[in-house]
Amino acid sequence: MKKQKIFLGIFFIVMALVVIVSKLGILPYVGVFSILATVFLIWMATDGVRHRNFYEMLFAVAFLGIIYDKPLGIEALTPWTVLAAALFLSIGLSLLFGGKKKQKHSIEIEWDSDSSNCSFGGQHIYYKNNFGSAIRYIQSDHFCKAHLENNFGSMTVYFDNAIIQGEATVKVDNNFGETVLYIPKEWTVQNELDHVFGNISEHGSPLGTSSAVLRLKGDTSFGNIEIFYV
Repeated sequence: MKKQKIFLGIFFIVMALVVIVSKLGILPYVGVFSILATVFLIWMATDGVRHRNFYEMLFAVAFLGIIYDKPLGIEALTPWTVLAAALFLSIGLSLLFGGKKKQKHSIEIEWDSDSSNCSFGGQHIYYKNNFGSAIRYIQSDHFCKAHLENNFGSMTVYFDNAIIQGEATVKVDNNFGETVLYIPKEWTVQNELDHVFGNISEHGSPLGTSSAVLRLKGDTSFGNIEIFYV
């Protein structure tokens, strides 16, 4: 969470400066809350561009439009039209450009609401779920890497039948939904997950009694990531 700590540090420093400057009358037409929200939303949009997360990027722009609708002359479009446009654009752009380049031997599965529970194995795995609910079990004797993408749905993934020969990485992109991970408690887990208008919860703690190391990367935007150590 180093990136989040850096942002929070800068955010509170800017907050202190804004409070002082506002009392001096230098910013008579802009409220303190609007300035603070602008700083946060600009960071959010920048972070969305860096991670190619269209939901994070476009909703940040939408909220900026809502805050400054009067100066921009778009009061007739706020708030619901702007938010709906951000939602539909995020979905469309994610479908067109959101797919990441996958490994040569990866497995790609797109889930929908009619999909049933099943198991998949491999060294490099890519799972995608849009507007649905699914449970998946990863079974592999040499698990190396997985990319889990969940948009407006519920995804549950079990890793207790996967074997790591050294180190493995799981990248999670969770947008407007919930991703639940069941991870063996014997593994050493390096949690580098981040969140924007979302939540990351860990239940239990990894013991690190085996030589397997799992790195958790990625983030959640307007959704939750739940981690259970079993």
